[in-house]
Amino acid sequence: MNSDDVAKLRAPEIGSGLVSRRDLLRMSAVGLAGLALAPALAGCTSSRSGAQSASATASLTPVKGGTLRVSVTGGGLSDNLDAHGLVTVPDYARDFQLYDSLIAPDDQGKLTLQLAESIEPNADGTEWTIRVKPGIVTHAGKPFGAKDVLFTLNRIVKGNYPGATTFGAIDLPASRVVDAQTLVLKYKKPFAILPEALSTAYALMVPEGYDPKAPVGTGPFKFKSFTPGTESTFVRFDEHWRGAPYLDAVVITDVADDTGQVNGIQSGQFDAVTALSLASVAPLTAAGFTLLAAKTGGWGPFTMSTAAKPFTDVRVRQAMRLLLDREQMVAQLFGEYGTVGNDVFGRNDPHYPSDLPQRKQDIEQAKSLLKAAGQEGLAVELVSSPLAVGLTDAAQVLTTQAKAAGVTINVVQQNPTDFFAKSYLKVPFAQSYWPAWPYLYSAAAGTVPGAPFPETHFNDPDYGRLYDQAIATLDETKRGELIGQMARIDYDRGGYVIPFFFPNLDATSSKLHGVAASVTGQALGNWDFTKAWLAT
Repeated sequence: MNSDDVAKLRAPEIGSGLVSRRDLLRMSAVGLAGLALAPALAGCTSSRSGAQSASATASLTPVKGGTLRVSVTGGGLSDNLDAHGLVTVPDYARDFQLYDSLIAPDDQGKLTLQLAESIEPNADGTEWTIRVKPGIVTHAGKPFGAKDVLFTLNRIVKGNYPGATTFGAIDLPASRVVDAQTLVLKYKKPFAILPEALSTAYALMVPEGYDPKAPVGTGPFKFKSFTPGTESTFVRFDEHWRGAPYLDAVVITDVADDTGQVNGIQSGQFDAVTALSLASVAPLTAAGFTLLAAKTGGWGPFTMSTAAKPFTDVRVRQAMRLLLDREQMVAQLFGEYGTVGNDVFGRNDPHYPSDLPQRKQDIEQAKSLLKAAGQEGLAVELVSSPLAVGLTDAAQVLTTQAKAAGVTINVVQQNPTDFFAKSYLKVPFAQSYWPAWPYLYSAAAGTVPGAPFPETHFNDPDYGRLYDQAIATLDETKRGELIGQMARIDYDRGGYVIPFFFPNLDATSSKLHGVAASVTGQALGNWDFTKAWLAT
């Protein structure tokens, strides 16, 4: 991206949040290279219902009032409200009610300016100017502006929050507030991808003096109550910059599993349920509930620690990838809604390497590699947790498929609380969940040296060198070439097995309107309820 492209990143008016241009449980990192490069639509979205179609509801007049009741799986006692300390999927659902971003993907994966009016670099990417839209106020009734943005970035970096690695060689002491709406960020070396670094949940904006124990943001709903692992309640913020939401309140409830969600919406306990299994789709649509379905770039990998035996040997890692019949796994888990993976993340990224050969199951080659590595009859322990739809079932499918190569996989199931406390980043073989972030952003989160979520403990110097070059490259074509080289390293010797990109499968009652499917891997249109409403 060049400076002329970025100069076009301006919002014409407050409240629109749109630009005339064209995309991650839990993790964070760095992205593409400017709004002009936001990920292309990864797959179709659809809304299906036994009761009514999306087009039929479009002409209905929104009604103000009511409480939206949403269920979310994957939570636990590690749930929190800290804008920069998201851990579980319910954390995303809550934080998106309380806080806003400077820039964020819409439900089609296109980056749109939110609190920012413009985000522009100088000629070489060593300085970025951010202008905040005028007229934005916080839940406390105070103006939100450039000083709050600088406070937010300082909090993330000085607090060593997960997003701290996403901003490159930022020089915050040298950065300055020009006026109430304008901030100039200084960099020690070129940084081409600030808009994407600001576009994920790890860069949510907070005001000066922010206290997560009494959270105040600029989001569409204000904090009312929160019980970790159980439930949270948020009430309408009438002064929201996009206009007051129609809903009086949003209640987000942690639910243990798919069965609890299905029972809850059928009994009228919930208006919307998220991350459904394939088995739940048919009975809910038959009963008249609306299905919000989308292919996404979100991914559910098996994580092999390259620092722990037997996965220190690249031959073992490659063998594990060859055990999978990916088409069969996707068909079993997601049917028509899922997408086969190829051990490289960033599917929504414009530079996603589509030229890599699709990896297929090859039992004989897997056995040969294991024999060469001295690992015939390999037995490993896989720690699994219901962090997202399909993960626990994927573990069982892998276990069955691996037997053909004489590999024994012993699955240990843990609830999310125990998984994050005892196993995450600590065990040799596990599972994880990632939203649909751009390639470089996901790399900075998990695979480059110093990443905050080193699930595979991949510490490849060539990979790190290419990453450093890519984030400093303003030229889009050259950056794409560097991403291609990084992806080849992932494919050849990385520690991820990525068998699928999961779909979003959410269901809503016929009363709920104003929410849409999303390709980003976040439920219910990126948890955006600013235009949601309930029919009486």
